[in-house]
Amino acid sequence: MTDSPNPAVPAGRTSVRAIVGFLVFCELASGFVQGYYAPLLAAIADHLSVTDADITWFLTVQTLAAAVFVPLLSKLGDIFGHRRMLRIAVVAVLIGTLVTALVPNFTVVLIARVLIGPLAVWLPLEIALVHNRISGDSARKAIGMLVSFLTVGAILGTVASGVVSSVSPSLTVTLLVPCAFVLVSVYAVFFKVPESTTRANPHIDVLGFVGLAVAMVALLGGLRLASTEGFASPVTIGALGLAFAVFVAWVIWERRTPAPAVDVRLVASRALGPIYLTAFLFGMVMFGMQAPMTTFLAADPAVTGYGFAATPGLISAVIAVITLLATVGAATFAYLAKRIGIRAVLLIGAVLAGAGNFILAAFHSTLTEVWIASAVMGIGLGLLLGALPALLAELAPSDQTGIAAGVYNSLRTLGGAAAGAVFGLVLALWVAPGGEFAEIGGYVTVWVLCGLAFVGALVALAFLRVPDGRGTPAHAPAADEPAAEASAAV
Repeated sequence: MTDSPNPAVPAGRTSVRAIVGFLVFCELASGFVQGYYAPLLAAIADHLSVTDADITWFLTVQTLAAAVFVPLLSKLGDIFGHRRMLRIAVVAVLIGTLVTALVPNFTVVLIARVLIGPLAVWLPLEIALVHNRISGDSARKAIGMLVSFLTVGAILGTVASGVVSSVSPSLTVTLLVPCAFVLVSVYAVFFKVPESTTRANPHIDVLGFVGLAVAMVALLGGLRLASTEGFASPVTIGALGLAFAVFVAWVIWERRTPAPAVDVRLVASRALGPIYLTAFLFGMVMFGMQAPMTTFLAADPAVTGYGFAATPGLISAVIAVITLLATVGAATFAYLAKRIGIRAVLLIGAVLAGAGNFILAAFHSTLTEVWIASAVMGIGLGLLLGALPALLAELAPSDQTGIAAGVYNSLRTLGGAAAGAVFGLVLALWVAPGGEFAEIGGYVTVWVLCGLAFVGALVALAFLRVPDGRGTPAHAPAADEPAAEASAAV
């Protein structure tokens, strides 16, 4: 590892404010793009003259592309500079959003969605940029802000897509709106964000990246097939078997190569392993529970014996409670960590998130009970959402911050995909013979599984080694920043 300060990088207060201010806007734009398209899927399918089954690939292709781009660009950021890779990522997303809006051809649009895949690597690269310039409590606050504005952006994008589509003269105009946010991000990253100064070993493990990409795509594809075709389907078994075989071979290779794409020993270490395990379990609940919660609320109690026959507005309100409180938790975790320690914050977050699911499993007959459980869960999720990547960035070696954050993001995505398939299977097992709807026991089982996931996270975090209880990170930033200026900028 070498530290070579870039003379073109502005020093002092300018660097701090650029890191915190402009990167926060980039995450707002990232969330906006991620939340904008889902409500428009039916209109996009009609616009492109494809079926509802075909349009599911609109989102799936981006997820598969992200599985490839996140570890690759994160590692290249450690080697060649995180801002340089972030520039490539924002330009790719800009091109992807423009083509999606302007070219009404399904095949071309799917290619454009591949270009939007690097959107998922924005946050890992930004976390690395923050920790290269800012340390301690100020870095935690900055990362909390990044995560919070990502969530705020997703809410804003979801709401904006409905509002804009209702007044827009055409879908093309509607689809151009995200381009404006990404364009401002391009300006920020090219002209206002300083480059990181720490560099990793310049060797690129090409075979390692190829193996990881094949394993990730096969695994995500297999989990998607499991949710539609079932785990017993030959094509599902084949995809998951391929993913397992490639992953085993990849681990063997990574352990033997001197400069691996991903340091698997570090990922499985006692220092970072509990964080990565918690990230996977967290992703299972955060992303996998949304569909069961939606179908439960929408169920007609006169037909199924449970549910509230909820309108889309009521469903959105319940999910908004979880999301908004998660945003608050992510934004404020650093203030709490300063007083009680970041490990205590993580443990409290796991307890609250698990308790919210157990409350929902036991009490779900009234909307008041659902609101209370959602509120408890949302706060817990928010504390984990902010504290996990912040502590990970502190504990990871300074020349591996990008790839460490990239693996964290990938594991959350895998957790959500695995939970989607497993929860779908659980609900299917609770459908009575000849019936159409899952019995309430299926939903209770899902909520218990979510609660147990956080029990597992609690056990993992209990063994987590933190250098000291409260403030100092495991490694210092590559360039000194006055603490008072950093705090003021945050």
